[in-house]
Amino acid sequence: MFSRQSGVFFFGGLITIAVGRLFGLLELFIMGTALISCVIVALLLVTTQKPNIEINREVNPISPEAGQVIQVELSLLTSSRIPSCDVHEVTVDGGKVHISLAPLPSGHVARASYQIAAQRRGGLVLGPAIVEVADPLGLSRRSKKLGQSTAITVYPQSVDIKIADPKTDTGELVDAIKRAIHHQPTSSEFRSMREYSIGDDPRRINWKVSAKREDLVVNEYETEIAIDTHITLDTRTRSYSTEGFERAVSVAASFARSIANQNVEDFTKVGINCGSKSFSIADPLEAMQVLTFLAEIDTSDQDSSNIALRKAGQLKVDIIISGSPDTQWIETTWKQSGSARIVVVILCDASSSAVNLPAHWFVLTCPQLDTFAASWNHLSSLSAEYLV
Repeated sequence: MFSRQSGVFFFGGLITIAVGRLFGLLELFIMGTALISCVIVALLLVTTQKPNIEINREVNPISPEAGQVIQVELSLLTSSRIPSCDVHEVTVDGGKVHISLAPLPSGHVARASYQIAAQRRGGLVLGPAIVEVADPLGLSRRSKKLGQSTAITVYPQSVDIKIADPKTDTGELVDAIKRAIHHQPTSSEFRSMREYSIGDDPRRINWKVSAKREDLVVNEYETEIAIDTHITLDTRTRSYSTEGFERAVSVAASFARSIANQNVEDFTKVGINCGSKSFSIADPLEAMQVLTFLAEIDTSDQDSSNIALRKAGQLKVDIIISGSPDTQWIETTWKQSGSARIVVVILCDASSSAVNLPAHWFVLTCPQLDTFAASWNHLSSLSAEYLV
């Protein structure tokens, strides 16, 4: 492609030649011919130069979230000697990152980096880069695509929380789970005996041993009741404002992150339902698949949910994430998923408040993600008195 300067050279040369012929001035004829020759030589130089460059991109962090700044590292490997050239990387906001390369021998690696802000969750495409070669006078330029584009997933924003574990944690939610376990009969193997505590299942009382002592004694078992935790994300359009739905997705993503960060040896299985899609998470990789799904999720006008069947004999814990306190929908969802004994409702619209929900359910409001994180961590890590 010719530059504007090459047009000046070419037409200036033609005019100079014409004036030289008109007035019989050999010097002007030679000057005009030289100007046109410069354009022709520039075109030949650009046409014959073929910069062979391989480009690789590394993204940090590897799993970026909405709102984070992404660092992109470029490595440009030359497979033949290249002249001086320019490399442009097109960014998502329509800008360009410019990299100037000096003449390099074959096998040399040039490095460059730039930053972009991930404004929203979803797919993000980086590149492809474009290499541009020009002659020394800037009369002609040629460009071509350099390598392929790189697609990355920007996950929803999340906050640091932890799935409540009655073996290690304390707090109102954990206390409720422990008390529910004590009321739950078990057929596990006998482990030991201990003194009776308020809230223990009377069916665990060892009456023969208690008759010989002043205090009641209960049996403890080697294997406790399994906890079946299920998270439901309301995806109905009418439940949210735009900001409220993004907070709800971020709350669901925070739980998925917490699940993915568990140790494989002590992994807690969790079910997650997002509208018509249902997940049963048994390992960290499956939790990352949920995050990928949440990166692209949107609201729907459908009321139906695809809730997976749950096993009998386990203590059910439900976490329901919604925008507005639609009591009828929340209770219907609770019944469809097995009428869990422990229920946490998280309302993500700033104007939402709990109304007409059972008094023993936990209700958290989420006007901001930081507020939710503080409320959840208080609920699941600080000891408090709670009766089911």
